[in-house]
Amino acid sequence: MAYCPKCKGEMSATAIQCPHCMFDFPSDTSLRPGAKSGFAYSPFADIALMASTLACAAGAMITVFWSIGALGNRMWFEGFVAGPIAFLIQVGLLVAFLRVQS
Repeated sequence: MAYCPKCKGEMSATAIQCPHCMFDFPSDTSLRPGAKSGFAYSPFADIALMASTLACAAGAMITVFWSIGALGNRMWFEGFVAGPIAFLIQVGLLVAFLRVQS
C-alpha cells in the first residue's frame, strides 16, 4: 500500500492518480521523489566506476610483484608490511567497486 503525498489517503502503489483527492502523479519515473539522478547515476560515472575497478585489479597484481621484488632486494619492511597493506587496500576497493556495480 502507498499513501498520497497530498491528502495522505491510502491507495494502490501502482496508481497514477489518488482516488480520494485526484492528485496526479507524474508518469515519468525520473520526476518522482527518490528517483536516482545526478552525476552519480550518469553514464560518465558508470565509465569511471568501470575504469576504477580495472585500476584496482591491476594495482593489486602490481603490488604482489612489487612485494616479491622488495623481498628479493632485502627490503623487509616493504615486502612484509607495506606490500600486504597496499594489496589489502586494493582488494578492498576492488570488492567495493564490484558490489556497487551489481
